[in-house]
Amino acid sequence: MKKFQYRLERILQLKKHDEKDKQKNLGEATQKIFNQNRKLLKFLQTRINTQGQQRKCLGGRINIIQHLGYSRYYRQLKKEELTGREILKAFEKDRERKQRELVDATKQRKIYEKLKERRHEKYIKDLELTLQKEQDELAAQSFMYKLKLPVN
Repeated sequence: MKKFQYRLERILQLKKHDEKDKQKNLGEATQKIFNQNRKLLKFLQTRINTQGQQRKCLGGRINIIQHLGYSRYYRQLKKEELTGREILKAFEKDRERKQRELVDATKQRKIYEKLKERRHEKYIKDLELTLQKEQDELAAQSFMYKLKLPVN
């Protein structure tokens, strides 16, 4: 009997490759979120450090120009932080979309793997059935041969 060949093997390979690409894309999206969170944490640390510096300056004479500079700087930091949070939300939506795509690609791959597994099981059953038929034919021929031989 012929060697087992799965007709849809090429499609299965494409599905596996597609799934790996989706995993890579999801990893990149997760990395973007991680980097954006790190940027937001840096903004928070910068603001805390700036507040500490401003508190030190409040101990002596009050310099209006310096406080106006701090005020502008805080507004700029707040603006950057809000922008960073919006970017983070967009990255999280993108990651969720890529995660759904990965789940779909995994389902597709599993469908083709299950089909391959079923076809292989069917092939094995057919092979066993063929071998059994051959053995039965040999046994029947052997029996017929023994019946034709004269006994001494």
